[in-house]
Amino acid sequence: MKLAAMMLGCLLCACSVADLRREQLAVNVHQFQFRDGGKAIYFDMDRKPWQQQDMDAPLRNVIFVISGSDCVSMGPFLPQYFSGLEGESGRTRIFIMHKRHILPGSNGTSCGAAYKLADHPSRWQADQLEFIRAQMAGLQAQGNMPQRLIIMGISEGAELAPTLAQQLRATHLILLSHTGMNALDVYGALAKQNPAMLPAWQQLQTGLSVTPADPDTVQIHGRSWRYWSEIAAIPQTANLLALDIPILLAAGDADPVIPVNAFAQLQQRFQAAGKTIDIRRFPDAGHSLATKDKNYLPDFMHQMDLWLLEH
Repeated sequence: MKLAAMMLGCLLCACSVADLRREQLAVNVHQFQFRDGGKAIYFDMDRKPWQQQDMDAPLRNVIFVISGSDCVSMGPFLPQYFSGLEGESGRTRIFIMHKRHILPGSNGTSCGAAYKLADHPSRWQADQLEFIRAQMAGLQAQGNMPQRLIIMGISEGAELAPTLAQQLRATHLILLSHTGMNALDVYGALAKQNPAMLPAWQQLQTGLSVTPADPDTVQIHGRSWRYWSEIAAIPQTANLLALDIPILLAAGDADPVIPVNAFAQLQQRFQAAGKTIDIRRFPDAGHSLATKDKNYLPDFMHQMDLWLLEH
């Protein structure tokens, strides 16, 4: 599913809370330049506690959000996307850096060939690591280091989040609309559940069985061979189990990209390793945590705020 369509549903349902304290909801857009000369846009926003006496409270949380797939900007969906995160856990700053070549208003159709060449996990991982380290160095220089460093991965962005959390010594990890399973295990499980997906799954398997001369230009299902090869190599569940920090995972029970029994299997893996993961499920909700009649995203954001307060 396209991230733009998922987020649009959330935005339309959340518009009733858009008139909450405007000073809490200002969104700033910037451009980050990497050491190799490349560039990417990023957004930042503050969520301050509602209590007036806490408006100048020290920074408690910094959340680095790794958003989902496709060349879609989160800009049009901010700040409403984070409605429900009301400062229960303290003053919070949120950073969202997009992949290279995504512009503030990109809608999934205009990123071009340069985007496709840079659209693969090792590029995203290196870029996010450089960006987050730069932002944390800036906060440290300002004497504004947070109590909690949180990595939040949304959908495809969750593929990177556990490794980033380990590399950056994050204090908390949050995954939204993700299974916690390896990406191709998810694809294969979905193909078994949905026979209409089998031809595409078999095409992917066949395509990955031979290394092309140019892995960046050969495409499978609209993504480069390099993208699929790298995403297949991410041991997602093992990466999660390697962490010793609180982990929160949330998803809709009607999410079409989450296989049946995926969360039961994930819980079993964690229990076998003597570890815990907090899984929150939302009835009848799809990939955007919305149903036809209800948007659960603000509920999740509030639960996340309280979860951070408890941990």
